[in-house]
Amino acid sequence: MTEAHTTPYFGELVCSNSLGSEDLNSPSGLLKEELKILGSFFIEIAKKTRVPAGISLAVDRNLFPREVTSALERNEFIEMIVEEVQEIPKDGIVIIATGPLTSEAMKKSILKLTGEKNLYFYDTSSPIVTFSSINMEKAFFGSRYGKGGDDFINCLMTKEEYERFWRELIKGEKAYIHPFEKEISFEGCLPIEGWGKGDLIH
Repeated sequence: MTEAHTTPYFGELVCSNSLGSEDLNSPSGLLKEELKILGSFFIEIAKKTRVPAGISLAVDRNLFPREVTSALERNEFIEMIVEEVQEIPKDGIVIIATGPLTSEAMKKSILKLTGEKNLYFYDTSSPIVTFSSINMEKAFFGSRYGKGGDDFINCLMTKEEYERFWRELIKGEKAYIHPFEKEISFEGCLPIEGWGKGDLIH
């Protein structure tokens, strides 16, 4: 387990529940189509547990990891060994897929192999807006970029309205960094006016 995970399931989503666009004109969509053609059970599960998100493939974050874990346990060609790998195996072909929260031991092993000094993971955070706070007499359900179903709430704003929204947003309640994130250095990142040190908006 890591500080970000809350369940023992494989495929737990600790950030966005979107697996990206299904548009065949995008790299993400093309990759999914190739996986589908090759019979990927991962894509089958994603389609089975999907939730509305326009042309993006978003999944139920509770059901998806349970289904992934169940499929792995049933697969006779997969041997599951649940223990921490602390260094990169020296024999055979190895895929390292530790996610953004690599353990300290594995991090050192990767750094030794690559000759790098640090590992970096970049992500964005989005503001949370309650449905009850939206004036639906002005907003409307629609697609994103004119593609997919009407799964998104569109809030049209003038430049002045947007700037006022932004000012109120940065004054709003913030989700502060977790204890395990305090050692992360954000040197080189551009500060946003009005934010205190360590402030992040979810």
